Amino acid sequence: MAGPAGDTPQGGEATVLRAVQSVGAVVGPTALLTALLFYFGWARANAQANYLGLDVTLFDFSTQDYLLQSVSSVYVPLAEVVLAGLVLLWAHRVVSGRLERQPELPVWPWLEGALAAVGALAFVAGVVFYNDETPTDTVLLLTPLCLVAGLGLVSYSVLVDRRRRAGPSTGNANPSAAGPVAPLSVILVSLLLMAGLVWEVANYADIKGRQLGEFVADQLAFRPGVVVYSEKRLQIDQPGVTETRFDEPDSAYRFRYEGLKLLLRSSSRFFLVPGSWSVDRGTTIVLPESGSMRLEFVRGA
Repeated sequence: MAGPAGDTPQGGEATVLRAVQSVGAVVGPTALLTALLFYFGWARANAQANYLGLDVTLFDFSTQDYLLQSVSSVYVPLAEVVLAGLVLLWAHRVVSGRLERQPELPVWPWLEGALAAVGALAFVAGVVFYNDETPTDTVLLLTPLCLVAGLGLVSYSVLVDRRRRAGPSTGNANPSAAGPVAPLSVILVSLLLMAGLVWEVANYADIKGRQLGEFVADQLAFRPGVVVYSEKRLQIDQPGVTETRFDEPDSAYRFRYEGLKLLLRSSSRFFLVPGSWSVDRGTTIVLPESGSMRLEFVRGA
């Protein structure tokens, strides 16, 4: 006689699907995806701005700007998650099929113990990494991965144990030895795993943003040079910036400033820095687009 549907691999998968559908009914997939992409784009931009000594709110990026910036922070982790998911799905199919046919094999208790032990070690490693006061980029990436892997392995070892104790769906084993996986447990574990993956991508976005800030600072000489013409004196008193005054009465602009570099442009504003600017010292000059000024861009070195 067949056991309860929740004790079979198909029943367990149906439980997971119902749990996912319950979450999806509360939060729309499109809204959730947009919010996550916005957050990843913000994390990348915020890390870059912090490295350059600025605040991300100064750039006044739009939602579209953050979504576009999130692309470079998502495609690598997404590809890794998809690849890992395919491998784990294949392994799960193999284990489930063999477990359904031969639940009495002595290898299953060993597998459960190994999964639980490795998962516990991974979780402890994640906790240790999390408490590191000066984490490297590698530690930042390993922390959520270890926590997610630890939680996932321990949860899967419990699932294997329940399936083994339930016996084959067509055999005479006692199916009441293990009940179906509780939907609430599936939902909670799934949410924790998703939170860990979001944390992982956010850390990756933060690292990418900081690396981009480092690249901009290191390659400042190759950034476009900017010559500013202004009707009024701007009083840009920075090392390496020269001011030239024009006294001709018919001149459209009275002042010219040279020695500036373009950092970026956002929301009709230009963020300029002197050629001698560095992360440790230097000032960022913000000029709005205005008819009283003219900007000329010169190819970098």
